[in-house]
Formats: sequence, structure tokens, C-alpha cells
Amino acid sequence: MKVAVIGTSESVGELVLKKLKEKNHQSVAVIKDEHRKPDMEKLGATEVVVNEGDHFEEVFAACNAVIYIAGSSQRTGENKTVLIDHDEVIDSIEEAKKMRIERFILMSAIRANESENSDSSKVGEKDKPDERLREEGFKYTIIRPGHLTDKPGKGLVTIGESLDIDEGEISKEDVASVLVEILDNHDSFHKTFDVVSGNVPIHEAFYH
Repeated sequence: MKVAVIGTSESVGELVLKKLKEKNHQSVAVIKDEHRKPDMEKLGATEVVVNEGDHFEEVFAACNAVIYIAGSSQRTGENKTVLIDHDEVIDSIEEAKKMRIERFILMSAIRANESENSDSSKVGEKDKPDERLREEGFKYTIIRPGHLTDKPGKGLVTIGESLDIDEGEISKEDVASVLVEILDNHDSFHKTFDVVSGNVPIHEAFYH
């Protein structure tokens, strides 16, 4: 499968590229800055596309699926830990639909990282990309992780439709494993999962 990966400026996105290669998938890494291209290639990206705006035609050409790691915005630059650019997520959803991509996985915004005191107009819009994705007819999966940590992944999770993710945590490595594991898992289609560290192996957690 050929997968477009958006959000590669985040550690989760980098780990997704590595894990896609391990699973013998092809990947198209989306970056903002040309100088990051060698890094993406080292991580295992099959192709690297520089995309400074919201034009995803080249990115999605010949792709079968999209993994979007929300939490980073190409418009606000790298290493920003503020609110995601919700318009950019929606732009990618619309373009994927035009390109007839059927599979779309979204790592949704982490609620705990969004401040209600922010003066950004984006506060309060955190659910809009999720809602739009559900409406557009994709074989979608939305993953909502708990607090992200840099701890080594254990490959064990707890999933549910309504977990207390403000209290739970999960390693970035395990989130990346989840995003890749569910890529061709039909049991995860048309569903939204809260995910935190737990006791169930990732390769079993999403099969029912």
C-alpha cells in the first residue's frame, strides 16, 4: 500500500515512516522544508514531497491511503506545540476525496494540549476535522491518544470509545504502531478510538 504521511515534523510522524517501511508499505512523506528531505529518506520514506501550503494533488497522486498526524501545522512551522491548523486537515480531507482515496487515518488533536485561554480562533474547533472526515464516505479511523510520552513503546494499549484520555498516557512509539497496524484492519473502519497504554497487544486490540 502507498501511504501519504502528513505531520512528519512530529516524532509520531517520523516513527510512522519507519514502521511503514518495516511493514513493507510505501510512504510519501510531506514536509515543509526542503532540507529535511534526507532525514525523511533515512527514516524510510519512499518519496518526499515539499508542500508549503494546502495543495495536496502531488502528495496524493497514486496513494491508496492517508495517515494524518494532527498536532503539527505546516503553516505555523516546525516544533510548534500550539493548536493544530484545522483548516489544513479539512483541506487534506477534501483533496483526498477528489483523488478517490478511500482509506484515511487521522490522529486527532490531543485535547490536553489545547488551552481554552488561547486567543486563537481555532479553540473550540478541535472536533471539526473529525466530523468532516466521518461525513465524507472514507473508510476512516480516528485515533485520539492520551498524553504523549517519549518512553519506549511496550506494544500494549487500552482502547475504547470514551476513555479518560486526560488522565492516561501513551508513548509516541506505540501511537505510531497503532496508526500503522490499523491501516488494513477492516475492524477499525468507520470508528473512533481513544487510546492509552494498557495490557492488550496492539496487534490484537483492534480485532473483534
